[in-house]
Amino acid sequence: MAEKLTICTCLWRKLIPANRIEKLLEQAKVEEREVEIVDDLCALIEEGDEDVIKKLSSGTIAACHERAVKSMFSWRGVEPISIINLREGPGDIGPGNDAWYPVIDKDRCSECGKCFDFCPFGVYEMVDDRVRVVHPSKCKNNCPACARNCPSEAIIFPKYGRSPINGGTEQEEQALRVDHSMLYADAFRKRLMERRNTGTPLIQIKKEKDTD
Repeated sequence: MAEKLTICTCLWRKLIPANRIEKLLEQAKVEEREVEIVDDLCALIEEGDEDVIKKLSSGTIAACHERAVKSMFSWRGVEPISIINLREGPGDIGPGNDAWYPVIDKDRCSECGKCFDFCPFGVYEMVDDRVRVVHPSKCKNNCPACARNCPSEAIIFPKYGRSPINGGTEQEEQALRVDHSMLYADAFRKRLMERRNTGTPLIQIKKEKDTD
């Protein structure tokens, strides 16, 4: 008998076309495969224990883009044996009660830490000088801002609408870059305004901010 097949239906966002699932189920029946249907693979990867994740990875996973699925499993410390991409199109925006979080493509990540510095919700942490997704539940639903800020395009949101942020290979979306020089210029102008309004020397303002 062929290896087990796990199919994600992406219940909340409808990213997986029903006709593709039906065709795969017909094929699995002919091949006498054991099949498991899951509503939300992202949630299962986030919440499942280690044994469940390892068992899933030992079979074939039919879900989103291969790079996204591979990175999700890698985040939990395992490598899936086989992946089938069932995704087609951007899908629908979810209702806000499904799993939404980033995963990191290890093959692209340069460990620059910009996502850690950028994220205001505390999703990332630096562990042994390497950036990690440690608090996925803190991620703001439908927010892919850190992925747009990643210089290596290594951050994946599997449920996002367009490539490369969703793990797809086509450059459907030109990732928006944050102009850090502009950010620093804005911060400098703000300190100058504080100096003008309070009469406090600029160096003293900086020292006060550094000790906060």
